[in-house]
Amino acid sequence: MTNLHTSIKTLSFILMAIITHSVNAQQCDHVVKLGLVADWPPLTYFDKDEAKGLDIEIAKMVFSSIDVCVDYVRLPSSARALGQMERGDIDVAVMVSYTNERAKYGYFSKPYRNETMRLFSYSQAQPIANLRQLLDQQKTIGLSIGSFYGEELQQLTGDSRYQPQLVQISSADRRAEMLIKKRVDFIVDDLITGLYMMKTKGYKNINAWPYIVHDNQVHFLIRKSSENKEVLAKVNKAIEVLGPKIDALVAQFTKSGPN
Repeated sequence: MTNLHTSIKTLSFILMAIITHSVNAQQCDHVVKLGLVADWPPLTYFDKDEAKGLDIEIAKMVFSSIDVCVDYVRLPSSARALGQMERGDIDVAVMVSYTNERAKYGYFSKPYRNETMRLFSYSQAQPIANLRQLLDQQKTIGLSIGSFYGEELQQLTGDSRYQPQLVQISSADRRAEMLIKKRVDFIVDDLITGLYMMKTKGYKNINAWPYIVHDNQVHFLIRKSSENKEVLAKVNKAIEVLGPKIDALVAQFTKSGPN
């Protein structure tokens, strides 16, 4: 009797697993691997094993609305995410600025939010004409590895005179730490990240400079394939439909930081 009871119980578990798998499969028309920088709060990060952040919440909103399931892949930097997409290891990257080079291996979705890159420092904000002015004063600037900050910084990073002063740093927390320890004079980050640092980390003495480093729209970048081209069309439609909800979520982070 015990063996029969055990067998029935085991069979029940197997049937439940099959049913659960079947239900989950029916909920997903497609599964994509989304690579995200694991330490860029409040935009993308992991809380234990759960993917979180503004751009992740937007991704969840968009992909769930089109019945596409997402597997999150933890990555150390933007450069790694884009490199893995180019090799075909991931399907989607978030908060990607348009460049011709990236368009060679990925489809750019419609833009889903604006990105506002600013200088942050301990020194009081002052009017400057350009970033070269700071570099000529022997100032150092911390940047995210693999991020695109606009034409001005792209040209400066290509100038051998300034390369030692433009310090590549993997994570947002590490960039803030480097600034606090005065290992760099400035960092460049999204204004939302800067507000987050000041609010949650207690970095009240950090100042945002008004100089516009780079303002642009960001997109989902989707790896080129025939299957993903269909996903792109659905994503673009979802961005249009969900536009007001996305804008409201961005405003929440911009004004007061995440809840």
